[in-house]
Amino acid sequence: MANTDRPLRTWRGKAITLRTDSDEAYARALLHKLDSFLAQANTELSRVLDVPVRKVGATIVVFEAQDRYQRQARRNAPGLVNNGGYYDGSTRTVVTYRFNNSMQLFFHELVHAVMAEHFHDHHFSRYTRRNWPIWFDEGMSEYLGSYAVEGTGIRIPAQNKGKLAYLSNALRHRAFVPLRTLLSAPASRFSGASMNIYYAESWGLVDYLAHHVVHRSQVPLFFRKVRAGEDGLAAFQHCFGRDLAAFESTWLAHIRRSVRPPRQPVWLFGGQSIDDWTVHEGGSWKVTSGAIVGRGDKHYNYLIKSEVPMRDFSFELDMMLEKGTAGLILGNNYHGEYPYYYLVDVARDAVMLRRSYTATRIEPVKQAFADISIGHWVHLKVTVLEHAISVSVDGREVMVTRSDRDSYSLFGLYLYHAKARFKNVRLSRERREVPGWARSKTLVRPGGAGAPAASPGGPASPLRTYRPSPRAPAL
Repeated sequence: MANTDRPLRTWRGKAITLRTDSDEAYARALLHKLDSFLAQANTELSRVLDVPVRKVGATIVVFEAQDRYQRQARRNAPGLVNNGGYYDGSTRTVVTYRFNNSMQLFFHELVHAVMAEHFHDHHFSRYTRRNWPIWFDEGMSEYLGSYAVEGTGIRIPAQNKGKLAYLSNALRHRAFVPLRTLLSAPASRFSGASMNIYYAESWGLVDYLAHHVVHRSQVPLFFRKVRAGEDGLAAFQHCFGRDLAAFESTWLAHIRRSVRPPRQPVWLFGGQSIDDWTVHEGGSWKVTSGAIVGRGDKHYNYLIKSEVPMRDFSFELDMMLEKGTAGLILGNNYHGEYPYYYLVDVARDAVMLRRSYTATRIEPVKQAFADISIGHWVHLKVTVLEHAISVSVDGREVMVTRSDRDSYSLFGLYLYHAKARFKNVRLSRERREVPGWARSKTLVRPGGAGAPAASPGGPASPLRTYRPSPRAPAL
């Protein structure tokens, strides 16, 4: 078979050289953000570690598709094929891919280049030392790579809602890695099935230290000690306290305070940028005239964003469906479960609620006809209260049923052979009382009352041909 890969084009900025097979508009916009990020990261790292600014130039290769990245990784970094990217110290090059990755992944890998300068070790030989604090390397990369969107620009560091969600869910499920285990964890824990919780805890620990009124003053000393070759666990206890149990207790209390849902509405899209969203499985997503404009391709296309876990809330937006099927996603950031829980399909004149358990096991829950005209704005609202979930269109409730989940931290939009526009995307806390009948019902299953008949090929309904099959994103 002939190689149809597009050639990589080179774009040069102030400190970054970008090589990509993506389109020119994306490349130029990304290069500007990468240069802005690297300048901020150098300044912040200098402040946190109390070291001189080291201006670092780096090359970043961003493949459009994951499979091309994986071919490259198999040749050069076989242990990182299933990661979102890697840093090649021998060539000062970050290698990653566009779809399924947030921009934070690009930033994370660039921080490794900066940290390598400060450690005088671009080949990561330090990772092989006994009790080397890998959590510090990876946590600092996560801390500096976490950003907030400000207009069309970015600001670092910022609170990482996705990592907070992982930490909250790990505490809830008693899957939190003990502090002593984290402090001595080898590199293998930061890849494969365990990677999400180890990265989340590493970010959480660095974020806690960097903002703590006392501990932040000791971070530079810790850095100097481990750079000089001191045992990472011993250096931690010397700088932050020998009683690890007491330290862990105050750290966990800080995490629990940080994941309290906000009282005011949370605007997931401010009308200017989707740089803090993650594109999953491609498609074209851009902002035009204050709205997110999505154009689907041959795949199922998703745009995902994380928040701290929420229970009693509403997820609402205005949508204009122009063709095909679009919808909403409610899910959760927890490594022990498939991340997408519920899919709300919106097609011409109809809405369907489905429950996804895996990428291939997706069961219809309920469907309803609704006044959804092609080419006109409609207001959609999904409300979760205790174990009740309801869907409203233009203020009219079209379906209500029981759900088997009550906590959500992952919210998204999706397209299936569709074109659609989205605006006024927000989350709000809900406090009204759930009707008694809704609390007492069991989850509606396919073939049950109020649900469409099901067949092995999917729901036998007007929406049958619109059945997406989402795959888990690289979160």
